[in-house]
Amino acid sequence: MQITLVDDDPKMRQQLASYVGRFGAENGSCFELLSFGSGDELLEDYQPDHDIIILDIDMPGTNGLNTARKIRQLDNEVQIMFVTNIAQYAINGYEVEAVDYVLKPVGYYDFAMKLGRALRKVRQRRPDRLVLNAQTGPVQVNAEDILYVEVMGHYLIYHTAKVEHQVRGSFKEQETLLKKYHFSRCHKSYMVNLVHVKNIRSQGVILHDRVVPIGRSYKELLMEDYIAFLHG
Repeated sequence: MQITLVDDDPKMRQQLASYVGRFGAENGSCFELLSFGSGDELLEDYQPDHDIIILDIDMPGTNGLNTARKIRQLDNEVQIMFVTNIAQYAINGYEVEAVDYVLKPVGYYDFAMKLGRALRKVRQRRPDRLVLNAQTGPVQVNAEDILYVEVMGHYLIYHTAKVEHQVRGSFKEQETLLKKYHFSRCHKSYMVNLVHVKNIRSQGVILHDRVVPIGRSYKELLMEDYIAFLHG
């Protein structure tokens, strides 16, 4: 999950980064951290791929509130958390749907509580996002975009409509993890996303323009899973 720190004070950015690291260590989470020294720097080439932005309000150039207003024109999903010296400044946060604010000097426990709240908001809005440790590096994939998963040796191949992600891992562990995202085992080497199943025939599972093999011993359970899925 990506957390972005925006503050013109390098020491404050360093402190917030250490707090995020401590929070991750205490909660078994891993975060990608981005850091910017101003709102203008963040906005220069903004892409809507941030999860949480921790944003100082009182900055030179475009202040934090105006930065947040511009972000909202580009991104309705990102969670914004303000950091400020004066609580009154943060009251206007409702305009930009800010999740919370933290007063300086920033204490760890207050920060951790509010960061946890922001993370819960992210997960509520994007509940089906998976992080795959692919050979090319970590990638984020929506579970719904995965058509099927194939095992090949010690690697798992996640097939989407456009790309494939190759990940070293346990097929059994991924089968357990992906069960809640409507995946079902159809073969000793394949599991399919029931969201994309168009038909189940003797020659295989029809997924749009692809056919995934069915193992004889898996067919009955696959049919049960598919009927249950169709009935909600």
